[in-house]
Amino acid sequence: MTEIIIIRHGETEWNKTGRFQGHSDVPLSAEGRAQAAMLGKNLSVDHVDMIYASDLTRAMETAAPLAQRFGLEVISDPQLRELNFGAWEGRNFNDVNAENPNAMKNFYTDPEQADIPESEPFPEFQRRIAGRVREIVAQERGKRIVIVSHGASIRILLADLLSMPIRSIWHLSQLNTAVNKIRFEDDGFAVVTLMNDTSHLRAGDAQ
Repeated sequence: MTEIIIIRHGETEWNKTGRFQGHSDVPLSAEGRAQAAMLGKNLSVDHVDMIYASDLTRAMETAAPLAQRFGLEVISDPQLRELNFGAWEGRNFNDVNAENPNAMKNFYTDPEQADIPESEPFPEFQRRIAGRVREIVAQERGKRIVIVSHGASIRILLADLLSMPIRSIWHLSQLNTAVNKIRFEDDGFAVVTLMNDTSHLRAGDAQ
């Protein structure tokens, strides 16, 4: 059995202001750094064998406190990046919606048909993320692996594992530093055992 703990990065200023981030390299905000510190301190596991993260700064910064706690190096992996939003990167959600409400509606209700210039198609995005996670599972068999990635990346992975259509991904919440756990049996069969958990943040507040 192999356990994957896949975690969304902490808050950024672009999260706060409602801007598409995608492959744009946006660092954590002050709140995001505090979230990452609480994650590193309070994540309820006794050991971690490996830590992978998207190579974007916000993911690497989120992984750093966990890496320090367990004495591990973070393996930077561009295949774990967020969806490439193409021409929408850096733009405000409300501005895009005002300019092209039909495209924004498709993005949320039928993302496979979303018309985003220069963007990564959702089916290719799913193959990239789910394929890479399964590669990691095969390479690190029998271990507990932390992966720090992104909101849409985690949603598209969960949709793949749960045999959900891609259009369902926005029905899944993924808060900043949300923890998700997946158990992979040796034959590749996957069971999601925890989803969108942020109890580590409440534990930090209570101390």
